[in-house]
Amino acid sequence: MSAPLRAKKKNNTIVWALLGLLVISLTGFGVRSVGHGGSQAIGTVGDEKVTVDVYVRALNTQLRAISQQAGINISLQQGLTFGVDQQVLAQVLGTAAIDGENSRIGLSLGDQRVKDNLLATEAFQSLSGKFDKAAYDFALERANLSPGEYDETIRNDAARVLLQASVTSGIRANDTYGLALLNFLGETRDFRWARVDETMLSEATRAPTPAEIDAHYRANPEAYTAPEIRKISYILLTPEMLIPSIEVSEEALQTAYDSQSDRFNQPARVIVDRLVFGSDAEAQEALDKITAGTKIFGDIVATRGLELEDIDMGEVTKSDLSAQAAEAVFLLTEPGLVGPIQSSLGPALFRVNAVLAAQNTSFENARSVLHAEFVADRARRMVDDNITNIDDLLAGGATLEEIADETPMELTALDFSSGDEDGIAAYENFRNAALAVAEKDFAEVLSLSDGGIFALRLDGIVPPTVIPLADVADRVTSDWTAAENRKRVLELAAELQTRLEGGETFEELALLARDEAKISRDAFVETAPAGLVADMFGQSVNGIAVVEGRDVIVLAKLSEITSFDGASANNVEVLASVAQQYSGQIGTDVFAAFTAAIQDDAGVTLNQALINAVHAQIP
Repeated sequence: MSAPLRAKKKNNTIVWALLGLLVISLTGFGVRSVGHGGSQAIGTVGDEKVTVDVYVRALNTQLRAISQQAGINISLQQGLTFGVDQQVLAQVLGTAAIDGENSRIGLSLGDQRVKDNLLATEAFQSLSGKFDKAAYDFALERANLSPGEYDETIRNDAARVLLQASVTSGIRANDTYGLALLNFLGETRDFRWARVDETMLSEATRAPTPAEIDAHYRANPEAYTAPEIRKISYILLTPEMLIPSIEVSEEALQTAYDSQSDRFNQPARVIVDRLVFGSDAEAQEALDKITAGTKIFGDIVATRGLELEDIDMGEVTKSDLSAQAAEAVFLLTEPGLVGPIQSSLGPALFRVNAVLAAQNTSFENARSVLHAEFVADRARRMVDDNITNIDDLLAGGATLEEIADETPMELTALDFSSGDEDGIAAYENFRNAALAVAEKDFAEVLSLSDGGIFALRLDGIVPPTVIPLADVADRVTSDWTAAENRKRVLELAAELQTRLEGGETFEELALLARDEAKISRDAFVETAPAGLVADMFGQSVNGIAVVEGRDVIVLAKLSEITSFDGASANNVEVLASVAQQYSGQIGTDVFAAFTAAIQDDAGVTLNQALINAVHAQIP
C-alpha cells in the first residue's frame, strides 16, 4: 500500500475512532425498540419518564465497563448475576429524579452555553480542531438522535452538574478526620536492631539421642509423609519425536526461499514521521523554529492539535513515498529532519527516526533456517494427522499399549504427585489431566502447548503415607538440630534483651546493630522479620522486643517516635488534600441522599414486564 493511502487511512481512523467513542456511548447495541418503541417508559419518577433507550444505553455502558475490568466480554445474563440491572436502574432513576427537580425549579442551560459545549466536543472536530458538521451529523444519525434531542442531552447534563454543585459546594470537612488519619499513618519510628543466630551460641548443639529422634519424628508426622502418588501410564507424540524421520528436498527448500523473497531480501527502509502543512511558508516557518532551537519537533506537532502517533508513518521504503520525498529522506544515513518537501498531501516535514539498511540473505545462508522451519511445520502437521486415528482407536477400545504398537506414539509409566513439574509434568495440561483422571475414566487425546498430543490412564493411587523413620532418619536429625538451635537462640535473645533493658548497649553485647530512621507503618526493612516494623509501632520509647521470623530472630530497641506534624508546610498541603477528598466523599453521600429524598417525594413506578422484555433482547 502506498504511503499516501496509508496516511489517509490512518487519519480517517483517528476521526472514526473519535466518532466511535460517542456513537458507542449513545447506541443500544441494536436494541432500539420494545413493544411500541424505544421511547416507552420502563419507569417514572414523578412525571419524569425513563425510556427504554435511556435504560438500554446505560445497561450497555455498564456492561462494557465490567467487561474491560474483567478482561473478558460479559453478557447481560452474566451481568444480571452481579446485579447490573439494579445498579443501572438506580442510576437512571436517580438521573430522572434530578431532571424532574430541575424542571420543577426551572434550572436549565442557556442556548449559547449549549452551543459552546457542542462546538467544544472533540468527537465533532476535524484534525485542525474546527467543528466538523459532517462528523456531527454522522454521529447523531448513528445514535438515532436528532440535533434537538442531542442539544437537550447537553442541556440536561449541564443542569444536573449545576444542581449537584449547588447542593454540595458548601460542604467542607474540618481537619479532624484528616488529622486522625494522618496522625496514624504519618507517625514514624527510629530504632536499632540486630540479628541473633546460632553462631553466637557458646557451644554447638549436641547430637540428638535415638529417643529424641523418635520423639521428634512422632510429633511431626506431616513433615515425613509422602504425598499421594498417582500411577499414570501415558502415550505421547510430539513434533520433535517425528523430526528425525522427515526428509526435505532441495527443491522444496528453494521453493520456500523463492516464495519469501520479501523476508530474505529487504530494500532499504526508514522509520519516519510526516507532518503536513497548509503551505510551504508554514512548513518553512516551523522548520526555522526547530533549527533556531526555540521549538522542538514535538512542540510543532502539539500546536497542530496532533499526537506523535498521528503522524507516524512507521517503516517505509522508497516506493511508499513521493519521488521528491523519497529522494530527500533516503539521502540521510542517520536520524534527522528534512523538508519542506512536497508530499502527496501537501508540503511536509519528514523526521527520520531510524535508518534500516537493505538486507539480502542468500539461499545458502537461509537454508538452515528454512530447513528447521520446514521440518517443524511438517512434524506439527503429522502430529495433527494422527489425532483422528488415535481418537478412533481409543473409541474402539484399544489400550494405550496397543496404540503405542500401532502408531508413532510412545508409552511411558510415571509416578505423579501434586507439585511435580519435571519431564512431561512441566506441561500444565498434563498436570491438570493427571490430577483429574479417575481409574475408570476412558483415555482421550489431549494437546500440549508446543503442539504435542498425549493420552493417559490412571493405573492406581498410593495414598499419602508416613515414610518409615529408617528412610528419613538423617532428615529428622537435621530437623531436630534446627529446632534445638532455634530454641537455644531464643533463650539467648531473651537473655540479651534483659541485659539491654539493664542499660548495656548493642556494642557492649557484641551485637552488630543496624539503625533505621523515619520508618513508617507500611515500610519494609530488608533482611528483617516481616513483623519487625509492626512490633516497633507497638513499643514505647526505649522499649525492646525479640522479633521472630521464619528464618531469623532479631533484637530491636525503639529510640524515637516522630508524630505527624500538621503545621509543616508540606503536611499542610497533604492535610488540605485529605480534607478535600473527604469533602468530596461527604458531598457524594449528601447528593445521593438528596436524590433519594426527591425520588421518595415524587414517587417511583417500574414497568417490570417491559424491563424483562428489554433484557430478553440484549445478548
